[in-house]
Amino acid sequence: MADSQLERLKSFRGFIQEAEQGASVPPVSADDLKLLHNVCIEMTKRYSGKDGVITLDVMARTCNPGANLAAVWLRHSRLRLLVRQGLLAEWQHGTDLDDAVYWVAATIPMNGIDLDPETFIRVLRDQIARGDCRTCTDRSGESEPLQ
Repeated sequence: MADSQLERLKSFRGFIQEAEQGASVPPVSADDLKLLHNVCIEMTKRYSGKDGVITLDVMARTCNPGANLAAVWLRHSRLRLLVRQGLLAEWQHGTDLDDAVYWVAATIPMNGIDLDPETFIRVLRDQIARGDCRTCTDRSGESEPLQ
């Protein structure tokens, strides 16, 4: 394993361990969440409905340069859980999700690995009602955190 890959893996594991202890998970790009979601959907199709393993290298190639891969993965894993539970059906069209879903998933405050489904849906509805989710990202490609 190349030194850069090993360092990426160590950093990823360290981040997840800190999150498991309740550390804050920083906001990420909604575009990165959407890109990762699409890769996961393609892998599921390829493996007859079963989730495949997404490597860090695939994530690094999928996400924008400089993305916090661990934060993207953690936020995406929580988003996938909400999808699997059917809680986002209102904003789901086949395997596609409304951009507002990615925006909220990218920016909602997270401390630790848990994401409260009721809070997520309330924030999503509030952001849509206020018209704050028309686009996923600002000009820099970074999602602005929710306040």
